[in-house]
Amino acid sequence: MKAKLSFSAIIITLLLSGVCHGQTRDFSSAHKKIERALEGSAGFPGSDAIWVKHNTLLIAVAKNTINEKKYAKRVCDFLNSNGFGSQKVELIIVDQDELRSHNQWSQLAERQCK
Repeated sequence: MKAKLSFSAIIITLLLSGVCHGQTRDFSSAHKKIERALEGSAGFPGSDAIWVKHNTLLIAVAKNTINEKKYAKRVCDFLNSNGFGSQKVELIIVDQDELRSHNQWSQLAERQCK
């Protein structure tokens, strides 16, 4: 399923929904370490990661270079092994090139980590 949305609009919507529900925009140092680990490391090449909520992680990857569903499973396994198993993190995998060039994104995969 492809969704064409403005990345800025999605992020603003998600940020505002967090504010309306009393959530803070300050993420823990563990959240920030996960972002850094997923951005361009050897195990997760060519990705950009951003927490949009404490339990929602948006990851942009190069389309057609990986199997997005397998990649999402690997990210869930990584999160679980790094203390995020109880968070029930939702992953949203999007097309990095489209995001960077058109400020829009196509959702490539989605996964609820357990």
